[in-house]
Amino acid sequence: MQFKDTGQDYSAVDTASFAEDLFVELFEETFGLEKVQYLINEYPCQNIYGDNCYIDYAIKTDSAAFAIEIDGESWHNPALVSVDKYLDDLLKRNSLTYLGWKVYIWTYRQLVNERERIKSELVQFLGQNPHFRIYDDFLPRQRGALIELRPHQQETLDRLEELRGEYNSMALIADAQGTGKTTTAVLDARCLGLRTLFVAHTLELLQQAESSFKKLWPEARVRIIDDYSSPLDGDVLIASIQGLHRRLDQFSPDYFGYIIIDEAHHAAAPSYRQVISYFKPQFLLGLTATPERHDQESIIELFQNEAHRLDLKTAVEIGELVPIRCVRIKTNIDFSRVRINGINYNYRDLDNCIHVPERNRVIVETYLSHVPGQKAVVFCASVKHAEEVAKLFRQTGVNAQVVEGRMKKQTREEVLADYSQGEIKVLCACDMLNEGWDSPETSVLFMARPTLSKVIYLQQLGRGTRKAKDKDALLVFDFIDNTVRHNHSVNLHRLFRSREYRPGALVLAPPEQMENEKRRLLLGEKIDTILPHNIFVRDYELVDLFDWQEEIIEMMSMHQLAMELYVDDKTVRSWLAEDKISPGPDLELPMGRITHRYFKQDRLDNIRKQLGIPARKQEEIREDFFKYVKSGSMSASYKPVMLKGLLQAVNEKGQAELGALVSYFRSFYEQRADSGLPVDVPNAEINRVKAMSDFEVARLMLTMPFEKFERKFFLEHRKDLNQVAFVPALWKRLTDGDKEELIGICEKQIERYYEKRGTGK
Repeated sequence: MQFKDTGQDYSAVDTASFAEDLFVELFEETFGLEKVQYLINEYPCQNIYGDNCYIDYAIKTDSAAFAIEIDGESWHNPALVSVDKYLDDLLKRNSLTYLGWKVYIWTYRQLVNERERIKSELVQFLGQNPHFRIYDDFLPRQRGALIELRPHQQETLDRLEELRGEYNSMALIADAQGTGKTTTAVLDARCLGLRTLFVAHTLELLQQAESSFKKLWPEARVRIIDDYSSPLDGDVLIASIQGLHRRLDQFSPDYFGYIIIDEAHHAAAPSYRQVISYFKPQFLLGLTATPERHDQESIIELFQNEAHRLDLKTAVEIGELVPIRCVRIKTNIDFSRVRINGINYNYRDLDNCIHVPERNRVIVETYLSHVPGQKAVVFCASVKHAEEVAKLFRQTGVNAQVVEGRMKKQTREEVLADYSQGEIKVLCACDMLNEGWDSPETSVLFMARPTLSKVIYLQQLGRGTRKAKDKDALLVFDFIDNTVRHNHSVNLHRLFRSREYRPGALVLAPPEQMENEKRRLLLGEKIDTILPHNIFVRDYELVDLFDWQEEIIEMMSMHQLAMELYVDDKTVRSWLAEDKISPGPDLELPMGRITHRYFKQDRLDNIRKQLGIPARKQEEIREDFFKYVKSGSMSASYKPVMLKGLLQAVNEKGQAELGALVSYFRSFYEQRADSGLPVDVPNAEINRVKAMSDFEVARLMLTMPFEKFERKFFLEHRKDLNQVAFVPALWKRLTDGDKEELIGICEKQIERYYEKRGTGK
């Protein structure tokens, strides 16, 4: 498809957009390109009154949820914005704090002028090596209980019974969306007949569970706990994790015989851990469609046994979900000026780029030509984009409506109900929707919103994969815009590694169905009898499956290489510029102003040899540590002061409370100031120690001296415990005599430092 250029200047962006880009750039530099996928822009939430609002950036770790707000000098200034706007912002932030979010705010001026400081604060707030997690609730979740068991559900029930026979008390079901996990769990609970607790994190999921229990276990007394002051009786209690974990003392540990944790990939969070560790049921069952999103912490370790796993690809191949066909709609929309924030398109650039009248009309014309009257969902890039596409549909007589995260809940439910009843034929969806919906009849998806996230694409795809009467396949229209290799958006063929493409042909189906269609194509048949969408399988092409996200999984980023070599990123950059690392990077990814460089893992030994840096052996870590402590150059006094304080504050496990170390660090310099001695060299930040907050002192200490030790894997900051510690391999090799010797070395270094500068003791 050829579209004319709108003349939009994508380099001319507003200050808000530039500030957000700056923040993502700093986040990249702090945690690495591969971690940006976990950073969600414009995340929808609700205040305590249920009104919709948005977080500038949301991110999760195993232990917390963080809301990051980027403020301009006037965007939230009460003197420059309306009172209502100012109060709404305050309510949003207070609500987020009440709901358990950790809220942090930076200004545009800080992003421009205090880059290193913000990076150090990010490390302090989020940790040096945080285990980020993908938000899994971008889109509506399909629901509905099945009365007739599918083969895999019976397999799961049999396996659960077998696990209990082997005296196991917990297990996990990890099946794809729409495959009946809740049904399986309810039937298993009914089979045991014990008092049951069902735990989830959204009201919609609680209501869905209530419906399933009442339908499949009609003799049980089922209730959602919405008032903990009333009697907590019933055969099945359904509770939100937010309310339950604060009121555990209202139950005895053995009150429930069977507990079901829905969306069990949240179970690493403290609130879930608290619930799981408190109760002592006869059996605990976790349900999830996304067990792989746990990053560094395995959900299997938590639930111990995996009763069943069924991903979307396998579910289609065994016939549990419908086959998937695809038509690739090629356009000449130029993505070369669309900036990439890590692995996310800049949403303003994206909206400006794809919100082209000709492209929007192609969506409508394709629907009218190939799938008129079918229920379809069009995934759009923005509210504006969705409204324009819906308007074009209505102009042709097709009832289409927008569904998006900013809508009031009642309005959204009315639109989804009309769609379910057939009054609305096309939904134009945008933003991240976290309310459930049930529409197995959806048979057509338009992937009109380019995305670099496989998670988002899979969740969009899951809206149409459920079975329904007279539905023989899901038809996906993939929009393939003009991109370069490193910024290809995700599409169906890349997702399932399918190189061969014919318009409308099967991309995913049971093997015998795939083979049958392939055989008929080789015989020259058009197979129009199995394609009721006026699409003929005849043209053939090879699809470029290059995917840099897959490529870098087994590679080291430049930051990771620097860590392995015990140096900083700047040093590695200089070595590359001087050709001291030859050949250079194995993969270079230009992302806006930054080019990310990656190296194959098996090159590490060779790179060490080129640079004369030996690999550290665990048994030599003590000697390496002593060598580093003795030979360290000092541009400031921080390093020996911090190390001496740590050695005096650690417990028998080599751990020290961060607050105790900060107190020692502060008092050392305050005592010098009180004694009339210079605190440090004139330009040292610690000279203003009397005016510094504990947070500022902690930031300085963790950034300047501590980070040097942490980079060399001698010390670690355990942010979740608010501790600093020696790494176990080093601590277990340090004797009491070593610790005394190290304290003596620190004292001599401090004395020499001040004598050299003529500042006295």
